Amino acid sequence: MIKFKEIINKTNGKRIKHYFNLTQLVEITGLSIRSLKYRMLIVKEKYKDVPNLLYKEGREWRLHYTIVNEFLPKNKTNKKTIYTENWESITTWNTKNNYDVKYHKAVIDEVISKLPNNKIVYTIEKDKRGINHVHLISDVPVEILTKTIETTLGKYLTLKKECWIQTNTINNKFSVIEYIKKASITN
Repeated sequence: MIKFKEIINKTNGKRIKHYFNLTQLVEITGLSIRSLKYRMLIVKEKYKDVPNLLYKEGREWRLHYTIVNEFLPKNKTNKKTIYTENWESITTWNTKNNYDVKYHKAVIDEVISKLPNNKIVYTIEKDKRGINHVHLISDVPVEILTKTIETTLGKYLTLKKECWIQTNTINNKFSVIEYIKKASITN
């Protein structure tokens, strides 16, 4: 068991060194500092043998960005943030040929119009080839979002030949949101 924890810690040591403290989590989670301290009792026990994810510096805990998810509210809170929304699915689509931002925005607007009661946040960015592609998160279940996007894009492109689409359930909400918020062409 000790060898396993050493391997986990060593692997996590190769990740980007981006840490938060509990005070910073108040804004992200919408929880009070007191609630976060209670949650910390559980989290520090869970990650006690993985100092690359959680360690104490002086009197302050330093939490790796990959475990911020452990602090997100389990129930609805009065304080709404992008992190407290009930995001369910993430979709990425990438086209074979380059289409401008306006094209992707028009497709996204059409998807949004088909799901008027749902929340959608997206980003359009360039891949290594210089081709624009879309990342989109939503509170729509995976099956419904997949069908809506495939139907919409299928009107304009031949799927699987001209466009690649992938939709998944969100496992780590904080990391997905941070990925969506990263530098992009548009938000």
